[in-house]
Amino acid sequence: MLSDVFRTANHALELLLHRAASVNPWLCVVGIVLYILAQAVRPRGWHTIIKAAYPDAGLKARHTTAAYLAGAGLNGVIPARGGDIVKLWLVHRRIPDARYPTLAATFIPETLFETLFGIGLVIWALTRGFLPVPTSSGELPHLDVTFIIEHPFFSTGGVVVLGVAGYGLWRLLRKRVTDLTARLRQGVRILHEPRRFVFGVASWQALGRLIRLGSLAAFMEAFHLPVTLSTVTLVMAAQGGGRIIPLAPASAGLRLAMLSYGFVETTGHAVDIAAITTFTFGVGALLMVVGLVVGLIALGYELGTWSPRAAIRAAREAVHRHRAAAAEPSKA
Repeated sequence: MLSDVFRTANHALELLLHRAASVNPWLCVVGIVLYILAQAVRPRGWHTIIKAAYPDAGLKARHTTAAYLAGAGLNGVIPARGGDIVKLWLVHRRIPDARYPTLAATFIPETLFETLFGIGLVIWALTRGFLPVPTSSGELPHLDVTFIIEHPFFSTGGVVVLGVAGYGLWRLLRKRVTDLTARLRQGVRILHEPRRFVFGVASWQALGRLIRLGSLAAFMEAFHLPVTLSTVTLVMAAQGGGRIIPLAPASAGLRLAMLSYGFVETTGHAVDIAAITTFTFGVGALLMVVGLVVGLIALGYELGTWSPRAAIRAAREAVHRHRAAAAEPSKA
């Protein structure tokens, strides 16, 4: 039994290595260049959002782009999306009077277009039958709330006590909550200017998505996968759709199954699963390395150091300080 497992694994590895050896490196270079260009275009929308929140700040677009690229690249090496904190930290260095809650709130309109676009991809994949949908109630997780509702605490007296405690807490924190709400509203001020949001934010992100489609097409051609508008859209949906609406675990297995089935439906013929697997893991690993290198260059540019070790150490220290400060109630 164990020998069969090793034999199967060895055969799968040989197939992957064989496929990897036939990859076109020049098309991979084209895909990488387009990927970096797409990553550099998207932060222009975030820059517009920050400028709406802090109109008098002297923040330059290149500084916002550097902060975004540095944070995106470091998300692969700093756990719990610590790279997002690095983005805020680098922007804060350029706007010393800015407040972190306001800067953090700018992520809300910054991700609005991407979220809507991701939902659109998921809907497209669902209508084509590329995403697994639960077919019976037994497949859906459920929460039995009768334990909560029937708990003795949720009697009339318990509700009164809970209401009094909630009112007291609100009175105690009212000033702090009011101040925090004002800062958060400042961060999403761009949403009160629809025209500016469409032409200054969504347009850049849409352009980034379009360039990203070109990048995926180049990678797919390099890995000898069928390239059509439908297949490229399918790959983009498989890469990001599962993170938008988790109808099933957003795992590598789900993406492989989605692509394997989707290629048959969109092209009319089967695609070797080894080719799909090599593409999925090969491109993922390649872009992670490229993103890290670009992120370190951007971080070094902002910090004035070309030592990757010093740059990462400074970023990690900033993340630790930010999380420690957020954990202290007196500074919340």
